[in-house]
Amino acid sequence: MADAQIAGFSVRTISLMVFNFVSAVGIVFMNKYVFHVYKYNFAAFVTCLHFVATTVGVQGCRMFNMYEPKKLNHLDVLPITVAFCAFVVCNNLSLQYNSVGFYQLMKVLTTPVVVVLQRQFYDIHVPPNLLACLCVICFGVTVSTVSDVSMNFLGTFWAVMGLVSTAFYQLLVKSRQENLKCNAMQLLHYQAPQSAAVVFCLTPFLDNVTGENGLLSYEYTTPAMTAIFAACALAFCVNLSTFLVIGNSSVVSYQVLGHFKLVLILISGVLLFGEDSNVIRLTGMVMSFCGILAYTELKRAKSKTEETTPMKSATEVGGGGKF
Repeated sequence: MADAQIAGFSVRTISLMVFNFVSAVGIVFMNKYVFHVYKYNFAAFVTCLHFVATTVGVQGCRMFNMYEPKKLNHLDVLPITVAFCAFVVCNNLSLQYNSVGFYQLMKVLTTPVVVVLQRQFYDIHVPPNLLACLCVICFGVTVSTVSDVSMNFLGTFWAVMGLVSTAFYQLLVKSRQENLKCNAMQLLHYQAPQSAAVVFCLTPFLDNVTGENGLLSYEYTTPAMTAIFAACALAFCVNLSTFLVIGNSSVVSYQVLGHFKLVLILISGVLLFGEDSNVIRLTGMVMSFCGILAYTELKRAKSKTEETTPMKSATEVGGGGKF
């Protein structure tokens, strides 16, 4: 029996998209909740716990035959792991020191930075119409951030580091994953435990471990431990749901889902944490979102044209006959 359809999507696909939506939005706010409410300001150690939870979760997925492990050389995976650790740790530190809105808007700049890096290192050029959209995104982020009263030097530093490391990771993982010929879960099978070990070693250098109000002197309460555990569970759910959604829907559907997550996170930052919502900042947010929508649509149209052009040429050469 065919799966029931809702708005052109199967119930299974919609369920997976909801799962991804809830986990991706939830991890941002649960991490912020842990930092802001329980003063558990140890972003590196929290990241390490996330990776430990992901390692356990991935092994559970293997037990249920959700993926088939592939034999890979640990040294081949290590460069991806280092880049992965850099972008996750930097982004968590950015979330620790910044408002949710500032944190999320800086992540929006990942696409423009990737475009710049591709042009610099791979000589890949972007059409003028896409560049115009990226300029709108950058301008919107600039307008929004300069009017953010919570902006600070340390938070901005980690946000920029998170932005650059995320862009480099996206470029690296795409090429490396193609070379290793493995899917996301097969890569995560090696990447998660390596990442947990790397970040654990970095924790004394990035977190206050032994000083006053340090990690070792933190007084754990049941609510705090519950929140930390929930954040770890959500970290694994983000990885799992992303893998499942991409495997059961189109790239465009996943991008649209990402737009909804962006809007909800920005709005919730204002409603839940009382973040600044002045007119200038909101105008910048709207500009950035419109730029993202335009970029996604133009990119989709460009990809569709590139897919149909070879087919059209082949049909014309063959005299319009069917293959």
